[in-house]
Amino acid sequence: METGQAIQQPMRWLEKIVKVERGEWQRLLLAFFTFFLLLCGYFMLRPIRGAVASANSDILHWLYTATFTSMLLLVPVFGYLVARYPRRLFLPAIYSFVVVCLLWFAWEFRGGDTSQWVQRGFYVWLSVFNLMMVSVLWSFMADIFRPGQAQRLFGFIAAGGTLGAFIGSMLTTLLVQSAGSANMMFVSAGLFVTVIFMVIYMGRMPIPSIQANSGKLIGGSVWEGAKRVFQSKYLIFACLLMLLHNATSVFLYNGLATLVNTAIPDFDEAAEFFGSVDVAVQLIALCLQLFITLRLVKSLGMHGTLLLVPLVLAGGLVMLGSMLTLTLFAAVQVAQRSMNYGVLGPTKEMLFTVVDRETKYKCKNFIDTAVYRGSDVTASWAFKGMTSAGLSLGTIAWIFVPVVLVWSMIGWQLGKIYGQLKSEFQPPADGSL
Repeated sequence: METGQAIQQPMRWLEKIVKVERGEWQRLLLAFFTFFLLLCGYFMLRPIRGAVASANSDILHWLYTATFTSMLLLVPVFGYLVARYPRRLFLPAIYSFVVVCLLWFAWEFRGGDTSQWVQRGFYVWLSVFNLMMVSVLWSFMADIFRPGQAQRLFGFIAAGGTLGAFIGSMLTTLLVQSAGSANMMFVSAGLFVTVIFMVIYMGRMPIPSIQANSGKLIGGSVWEGAKRVFQSKYLIFACLLMLLHNATSVFLYNGLATLVNTAIPDFDEAAEFFGSVDVAVQLIALCLQLFITLRLVKSLGMHGTLLLVPLVLAGGLVMLGSMLTLTLFAAVQVAQRSMNYGVLGPTKEMLFTVVDRETKYKCKNFIDTAVYRGSDVTASWAFKGMTSAGLSLGTIAWIFVPVVLVWSMIGWQLGKIYGQLKSEFQPPADGSL
């Protein structure tokens, strides 16, 4: 009896934090650890991509363009897979393809001595598939959790990803100079293989009263997702939110890459620096996800939460415009990315719990890939144009202050529409959510 009480006490404490209800633990923990492994593997690779970006900072706009072009070519392929194959097949297929590609890059990579074309190919490949891997997993989560559950549990699931990202970043930071970039890639591939098996297992789990027919084909045309996006005010606002957020994010990423290229020319040392930035981002994001995000959404509502993030970031841009150093620039990027992962990310995923399955998989993936990378390439060329015109990073920071203020107004409107849709949302009786 005493042993049972000893086990129940921490469980009750955890249930108060997570707001989990009876019967939800198994699915929740599986989702938590799947996202943990996925982001742990990705964030072992991200500092390497950062070092590639720093070494190629003068042509980053072209790398963004190549990424966007590749994404456009893959969107119809993904639409075909979603329309023709059940979820239990197309999710493992995507992750298996990623593993095969990663093993090839690991074989070819030699750190700073790697061929420039292999480096640039790795940058484009990772920039394409990191979005696709994360997007389809969140579509999967939105498919197996109801809107009410998502509001309670998505912050905890996102925290699993953040914890994985923290550990992955830490491993690369500590080991990349001794083990080398290629070995970090091999370890990452092993983690992605584990994700494949977990996704297969979760896809076979019975989910009573939520998705009785979730194994059915979604059907429809390859371009259905793109068409539906532009027919919905709600989805258009979601696109605008992403466009404005990404424009700011690209400025901070490109600006930091430029500063690092000047200050830290060694490839593995630059990878270690970017790994340290990632560690700080994930540590702050984890605290936000575990203790802040749910309470923000409950107290401020979705509209207030989506308004808050850009207002905080506006303060950081004002500081950069007034006094610019590598340390301060890195700190503002840490703040932007930690709020993105810790607050904005989970709330963006909640937006798709009040729509049907076709919107979750097709429209959401189109927004998370084509729209996301389209905004990237636009912002990167704008950044290149401003720097070529002789504008300093501090001046560009001032230019982005009104951008984030517009972003805050879009977030407010989007949150209001979400509240209306949530109050009207009823899961279909046939499970065809």
